[in-house]
Amino acid sequence: MDKVSFLQEKSAFHMKYPDQSDLSFYRWFTEQHPDEAIGWYHLGREREARGETDQAISAHRRALQAKAGPYYNDAREAYQALLRARKQQEWRKKTRLLLASLLFLYFQFAFSPGLLTEPAKTTKSQATSIPKPTTIPERPHVEVIAVPPNLSAEERATHVRRYVESRRTALSQPYTVIVVPEVPGSPLFTPLLFYQPREVLGVMRYNPLNRTVISQKWFDHAGRFEQEPMLMSARAALEQEQLTLQHVLILRNALFRAYGQKGVLPSHLTDLAGAYPTNSLPQIPAPLTELGLFSYEYRPKAFRPESAWASIRDVLPLPGYPEPSVPLEPLQIHLSQSTRTLSLVSGAHLVRSYPAGIGKNDSTPEGYFTIKQKISRPRGHDNIYGTRGLVFSGNGYAIHGTNHPASIGSEVSLGCVRLHNRDVEELYSFVSVGTEVVISDTPAPAKPWSNPAPLVLAAGPKEETPDVIYNWLH
Repeated sequence: MDKVSFLQEKSAFHMKYPDQSDLSFYRWFTEQHPDEAIGWYHLGREREARGETDQAISAHRRALQAKAGPYYNDAREAYQALLRARKQQEWRKKTRLLLASLLFLYFQFAFSPGLLTEPAKTTKSQATSIPKPTTIPERPHVEVIAVPPNLSAEERATHVRRYVESRRTALSQPYTVIVVPEVPGSPLFTPLLFYQPREVLGVMRYNPLNRTVISQKWFDHAGRFEQEPMLMSARAALEQEQLTLQHVLILRNALFRAYGQKGVLPSHLTDLAGAYPTNSLPQIPAPLTELGLFSYEYRPKAFRPESAWASIRDVLPLPGYPEPSVPLEPLQIHLSQSTRTLSLVSGAHLVRSYPAGIGKNDSTPEGYFTIKQKISRPRGHDNIYGTRGLVFSGNGYAIHGTNHPASIGSEVSLGCVRLHNRDVEELYSFVSVGTEVVISDTPAPAKPWSNPAPLVLAAGPKEETPDVIYNWLH
């Protein structure tokens, strides 16, 4: 619909309902024409003018999911501007809180009457309102960083020594750094949280308390060096840390998306593993035996709606390991049509990278979408959808498996995104309903990428829809 037709609709509405506001018209119009971006765009602008930022973001996102039209680019710019503004607002809020805390501590120390004053008693209700996280013994921490390829072994040792002396200064126990060759598209000297080091250039164990190198081993060229004792123990510890970090990321994302969908957190973690269509996750991941936990700690009383994602870290703590120096963010799926690569990302962190099959003749839509349904073993003729399906558009678009693995990496479908069955099962395990999907021609962030050991949460019959035959654009 063009602007003139839209304004005619608006004029007719106000003539019929003179007491109604523009907001009422925009809400009515989007109900009558849910596929028209122009209505969602103006609804978003109206919400934004009223200071209703979350509703404005939601409206602009719906505009990006509508059919292409003259207001698509306007909606995308408005959506991105609101996201940037919200992030800046969160940073300003954090800065104000930090300054307030520093001032509070200053006045406490500057004007404290001393030890003769009896400390104020804490009431029982105050002490138990938000329980403290369970104390878990620190586990061996390992970081993977990439370095430029043209450094000698001596130069590598020097640069990595500078890295450990300037980063992670708050750590209180020795940790290990595995050094790998530069990964195209990824930053240097920055922890690669979800990278499996195959070829290695060196390894260093460092004590941040006395700033000394405990041990180190450097190689003249990159290789696997699987029998090197220092690397063997570091790889084993890294695998355990990555597994725990991935479990926590899966659960935090599911909690955040559940709050975005329903406005409240679930009462229990197990509520996330419901039957279709409320199946956020196939099951709740279980912690490592070494952590001494029966389940991950869940503290919903620590949730703060005004800082929803930031407070999820307190709601579901990371046990046994330090929080990443570059914070985790809600999961997103990014599909690069130019490289036919599907990436699962958490802010700046690449979590997984998969080859994908996409639609021929530009039939895979570009834009911002969300996962609306998750189906295990979706029915279709000849098992055409493989073992898992994630619907991201009401027009028949889905990310699914395939019975034709040779098609992966090609432009062959009618619009859907195909993955190998093993990859879509893993993606299905990570993401929950409400997770965002971004499809564009932007190149993938890192290629090639070495995914960690596969992580698949088994799906059961409760997530299947045996009576439904799907007709996705395969």
